Amino acid sequence: MRSGGLTATLFGAGALVLVAVVSGWDETPRGAGSPPTARSRRGDVTVSLVEPGTLAAARSVTLASEIRSNRAKIVSLVADGSWLEAGDVVLRFDPTPFEEERLAALADVRDAEAATVRADQERKLQIAKAEEALESARHAVRLAQLNLEAFEKGTGALNVREAEVRAAEAASELVRARDDLADMERMLRQGFVSAEEVGRQRERVEDLARQSGLQGDRLRTAREIHYPRDLERARNQLEEAEDSVARSEGVLYYTREYYRAARESAQRKEESSREALRRIEEQLAKTQIATPITGFLVLQDIPLENGKRRPQVGDSVWSGVPIATVPDLSQMLVTAFVREVDLHRVHVGQPARISIEAYPDLHLPGRIDHIGSLAESVADSPWKFFPVTLTLADADDRLRPGMSARVEFELEQANDVVRVPADAIFERGDRKVVYVRHGSSVAEHEVALGLANETHVEVRAGLSAGEELLLEPPTGTVPFEPLPEPRA
Repeated sequence: MRSGGLTATLFGAGALVLVAVVSGWDETPRGAGSPPTARSRRGDVTVSLVEPGTLAAARSVTLASEIRSNRAKIVSLVADGSWLEAGDVVLRFDPTPFEEERLAALADVRDAEAATVRADQERKLQIAKAEEALESARHAVRLAQLNLEAFEKGTGALNVREAEVRAAEAASELVRARDDLADMERMLRQGFVSAEEVGRQRERVEDLARQSGLQGDRLRTAREIHYPRDLERARNQLEEAEDSVARSEGVLYYTREYYRAARESAQRKEESSREALRRIEEQLAKTQIATPITGFLVLQDIPLENGKRRPQVGDSVWSGVPIATVPDLSQMLVTAFVREVDLHRVHVGQPARISIEAYPDLHLPGRIDHIGSLAESVADSPWKFFPVTLTLADADDRLRPGMSARVEFELEQANDVVRVPADAIFERGDRKVVYVRHGSSVAEHEVALGLANETHVEVRAGLSAGEELLLEPPTGTVPFEPLPEPRA
């Protein structure tokens, strides 16, 4: 819009640019000396915010060594920028030290397995011996019980009884012999027997008295000495046998526990050796790195003693240090920055049009996916900016992370409206006017405006489509019909 030749811009300083997604001005050529004109048309007026942006992959895979310490020595490496399919091996590390460790670990596993077998066999053997000893002790208890019962109810009691019988018989025989001696002494006084016969009877009585005394002594010995002694011996044998059972049970328990612990110790050593083998095999498997996704290889600088540079064959890299990345090109993002003053004009989900500087004919639809929450300052700029991330709706094999892009945010749009070139709008005081040509004369019309961008303006009232408009104020050589002055 102009007044006295002064143009008012429709965009601010910095990164803000307002553009129109419409056709040209429809300028109508005139003869020499005639002012240029254009026609009002029906069409769309779009107000957009254009910002520079940078392409990035929505996700990427970082490849790094997972081998402990810096034992990963590169022996082969795919060239930077190579195209990779999912599963392709990107680099290999020297497997020699891990293969040697694996052989040693395998030997340790075999030794540990043999030790476990020996421990198990020894456990079974010692437990069998302890169980056999326990069974023998229990058998001895059963025998001692039988011996004690047999002595109490059999042998011991019978011996005492026999001694009693023998003592009783000897005493009875002694009594009879004494009776016979008394009879013979009466008969000797009567002269029926001789003195020699009486003497022999006396000798017999004396002998039987000695025999009776001996049998009495034997009875007392059997009752008071032999029977209690042998009974106590049988009881002691039973107690000793029972103690032997208790000791054998204890030996069996501790044998089981000792050899169980020994076997578990051997098993733990076997498991430890297997775990060591597993870790070494894991390290061996990590001597080659494959990409899990399709994309091209981007080598990263790695730290070295004398600085940083791209990895090469022969380099030893530390675990966890990024060696390369593989961006996933199936989903791309664009990161742009919007000025703080324009932040209210954008929102998540808002559509945008992305142009790629490397391919001017490539235009892709996008949508705002995220708006940063912290403002950032840019060097040599008075403005603060908020990062805005957009997701591309379509993929293109030509896109690469880091490419420059032009992001056009669609802010407002008026469809199928009367629009005129911005140069056809002029100011008269506080009113907006256009100059409409009717044949050889020009009439001044006041208009109500709507959306405006850098090239076109929406006219909501005061003008119809198809009118011919001057792009410069009329001169004195052209018949002119001005608007009446507003009433005071």
